[in-house]
Amino acid sequence: MKTKKKKLSLFLFIDAFGWEMKQRHPAFLKDLIEDSKSLETILGYSSACDPSIISGLTPSEHKLWSSYYYDPAGSPFKWTKPLQILPDFIFRRGRVRHHLSKWIKKRCGFTGYFQLYAIPFKHLPLFNYAEQKRIWEPGGLPCGESIFDRMAKEGTPYYVHDSGVGDEVRLERLQSHVQQQSIDFAYCSLGRLDGLMHAVGNDHPDIGKLMLWYDDKIRALLDAAEENYEEVSWHLFTDHGMHNVNESYNLIADVEALGLQWNIDYAAFYDSTMARFWILDENARGPIIQCLANHAKGRLCSDEELKEFGVWFDDGQYGDLVFLMNSGIQIVPSFMGAKPCKGMHGYHPSDPDSFASLSSNRPIPESITKIQHIHQLMLSELGLE
Repeated sequence: MKTKKKKLSLFLFIDAFGWEMKQRHPAFLKDLIEDSKSLETILGYSSACDPSIISGLTPSEHKLWSSYYYDPAGSPFKWTKPLQILPDFIFRRGRVRHHLSKWIKKRCGFTGYFQLYAIPFKHLPLFNYAEQKRIWEPGGLPCGESIFDRMAKEGTPYYVHDSGVGDEVRLERLQSHVQQQSIDFAYCSLGRLDGLMHAVGNDHPDIGKLMLWYDDKIRALLDAAEENYEEVSWHLFTDHGMHNVNESYNLIADVEALGLQWNIDYAAFYDSTMARFWILDENARGPIIQCLANHAKGRLCSDEELKEFGVWFDDGQYGDLVFLMNSGIQIVPSFMGAKPCKGMHGYHPSDPDSFASLSSNRPIPESITKIQHIHQLMLSELGLE
């Protein structure tokens, strides 16, 4: 009879499986879940949420918020200026952007997640990229320690997903490690649900089919864990929810109508749900604020809000002004793409569809209320509090 290893802690991350989504699929792992709750997310995207989950820090502390920030002096993309001659109709193609992203990532020596998206090549040399290192390993954060730093120091054997393969392979590799009893801890991020909901929204029938697939695969993983470990503790969580997109809006046109000069008066980065502005000439601040302060499609975030959400940067690294779209409205075109999605996240954290979820086969402490608190659960599981 095979001897069981003492304990295994599993942290399973289903991207975009927010609290509202969990309520829509109550049968998912129902008989295995002892406790579950909603968690407050962080303003921004996975580029902000993921580092916070693995470190317990806010973006203000670990210094990763949005992927790109204005930094013409330090831009690693200066060499891309000749690419400005590429016609827009070629550059907009998804396959072209995908291959260009891989090439630029290699040329720049990035090991972290990188996508070019639809940033105009004429603007790219003005920006720097935040996640140049892979965050899922020791030394991956610009500031602070992640759970992987701690485990490396302690010599804890662990599994972490490979971002270059799909969900099925990630789970298969994890299950193999479990069966070999080669790990004490696992952090496995699964991204198929997020991709599907971007394409179809959050209430399409295909989502139910995918949740059944996840249910089957995770049950098989947990069965293998029970067969090979005396004690199995697992937490299933996410970083944010998903909103249905019901309207697109050309915010860029509103700003350009002001007649201000790009890279002289101001610079901007247009994400899918928010726009960030750097004021280069103080005379430009008033017109931009006047344009956006009472905008029907969104609102300017106050400094107090940004501080409350942990995304305030004293040096203005990620922008001097932040404009956030109302729930369900997507900026189109944006630097993320030229077409609207069916589903999107990155809206105000207090919107119902923004809330993340956390489920476990253990009681969840009342003190766990935000996604960055998941880090405390990981430390507790490893006896590193």
